[in-house]
Amino acid sequence: MFGSADLKLCGTALLLVLGVLANVFNLVVMLVRQWRSGVVKTVAVIICFISLGNVLLQISTFVLVASVWAGVLCWPDLPFFFCVVLFVWLSSSSVSFWSVAWLSVLYCMRVLSFSSALFRALKENISAILNVTLVVTLLTSCVIFTPFFYLHFQSKTLAPKNTTEKAACMIRKPLFPAWIDVNAYVIIFICYLALLPLTIMLPTSLRLVVFLCKHTSSMQRKQSGSHAVESYLLVCRLTVALVWVYLTTLLTISLYYFHAIFASGLSADMLFLGLSFYCAASAILLTCSNKNLRERLRVLLCRGRNTNTLVRSAEEKSGVTATV
Repeated sequence: MFGSADLKLCGTALLLVLGVLANVFNLVVMLVRQWRSGVVKTVAVIICFISLGNVLLQISTFVLVASVWAGVLCWPDLPFFFCVVLFVWLSSSSVSFWSVAWLSVLYCMRVLSFSSALFRALKENISAILNVTLVVTLLTSCVIFTPFFYLHFQSKTLAPKNTTEKAACMIRKPLFPAWIDVNAYVIIFICYLALLPLTIMLPTSLRLVVFLCKHTSSMQRKQSGSHAVESYLLVCRLTVALVWVYLTTLLTISLYYFHAIFASGLSADMLFLGLSFYCAASAILLTCSNKNLRERLRVLLCRGRNTNTLVRSAEEKSGVTATV
């Protein structure tokens, strides 16, 4: 019989495989599409950032789970590769979260109408602005988490004589160097990682919800609608769903940390499971929302069905020949 820990591990592994496959598919299709077209499209760039960030996030999540399971936190010295994995874990999650926020901004700017000349200019140049913003986001995410390279253990860990070795290992926590103000730095990176993207996502997603309600009701009154409008409404709905997936993940992470502060602490498997769910769900929503990704997935599925049909027909022919 499987225990609760085994079920959590299996669930995380299943979401890990599903998420990596879906994100790699999105990344490869978008890169090939960009290379063939020769034109930089902001939607494709954002999807590439989200997909690449999710792949790195899931790989680093798996390595962290394996490292903690192997007892890295009980070693005499904190290995440098663990610091590197933590850096990749936080940086990739930051890039993915911010890219979701910029995707929501992009679609929100496309549906809004402005009377101000400044905002009209922003709407006309939103693609170029977001392309630059994505590069700045990538660089900022790499810079802000560099202090994690300097994590270390205390030189000595004093434990009571009546405690076991396992209990002594439990109190070994990585520490930042003395020149870093831990409280200020934690506030800064939490705001950058979660709160600032949230302040961007909530207004834009709510505006998309208002847009969806208005146009859905108007289409119901007219009882007709063009295919282009229906496709765009689908994109907006899936973008809103993507934002709510992020909010669910953020709630899971907050619950984990608040429980760790005010109670005995939840298992880290819950945190890893929430991040794995975010990567898999966001990849599936991106595939459904983008026309090129949907068409490519449909081609792959049809090709697989045709291959199975040919194999079955060949087997039936060979069986008939053998019978004759």
